[in-house]
Amino acid sequence: MRVLTGKFFKAPENFRSLKVGVLAGGSSGERSVSLRSGRAVQKALKHAGFNTLWLDPARGGLRIESLARIDVAFLALHGKGGEDGSLQGFLEDRGIPYIGSAPKPSLQAFDKGLSKRVFERFKVPTAAWTVLKGDSLEKKAREFPAPFFIKPIREGSSIGVFEIRDASRQMARIRSAFRRYGALLAERKIEGREFTVGILGNRALPVIELKPKRTFYDYKAKYTKGMTEYRVPAPVSAAVRRRLQRVALKAHRALGLRDFSRVDMMADSKGHLYVLEANSIPGFTELSLLPKAARAAGCSFEELCFTLVKWAYERSLRSGVGLKNRI
Repeated sequence: MRVLTGKFFKAPENFRSLKVGVLAGGSSGERSVSLRSGRAVQKALKHAGFNTLWLDPARGGLRIESLARIDVAFLALHGKGGEDGSLQGFLEDRGIPYIGSAPKPSLQAFDKGLSKRVFERFKVPTAAWTVLKGDSLEKKAREFPAPFFIKPIREGSSIGVFEIRDASRQMARIRSAFRRYGALLAERKIEGREFTVGILGNRALPVIELKPKRTFYDYKAKYTKGMTEYRVPAPVSAAVRRRLQRVALKAHRALGLRDFSRVDMMADSKGHLYVLEANSIPGFTELSLLPKAARAAGCSFEELCFTLVKWAYERSLRSGVGLKNRI
């Protein structure tokens, strides 16, 4: 990959005729984050020389007449309807090239229960877990060793996540979460350092260490300026860096993800690594973690966005979809 920086990067002329639809917003709990990602992506693509079209699924952005105007879809939709494979399947049925992972891998990464099963099957180290649902919810919650986190099975951005120190005393909160979100994941709390590794193509990007100023890396720590310190690259030995990158790539491949992802991990006091999750469409603002890691590797935000569009376009040519979609 040829690396150029910032506003000086321009896509090669043979790509500038493509019209890129930036899909952002949506109706999930991560709408506000998605809008920020989408705006940053659209700005970067325009700087790179592309024509773009803003498409918000919650505002009629998936109408046939709108989709017929684009050559490639850049997915900046987080949460339900964006990362769960449903949108990917919708676009495939209409022959529209899109960046990122196919429907099944997207769902496997988004559904915490499915991803945990994949990690176990492929021997990707992950924290102990169990799914809480139905009549067994209270019994399983009381039996699971505290402290642990409760996480909605199908939500992102730490929405609905909270810590349990005494399940019996906090059972009302667990029941309330179940009524709101349905099935829940109970996941053992790992005490230690938190890292994230971005994946771009077949390459693991520089490791980032996260140091939140709250009790854990929750929604507020993620999206409030100054609430988390980011160390890029992470201050770790070369051996630890290589191990973090190797485990991240293993998680990415086990789930069947493609193009890009961001893998979140913990390292305990003994140095044991645990994959928490893999994000198939991580944040895409210029301050988000994947762009930070790409920049540390010498790849500007504009070039990162261009590269993903390029891969989606070239994949469509190989598959026979071609330049124009078939709606």
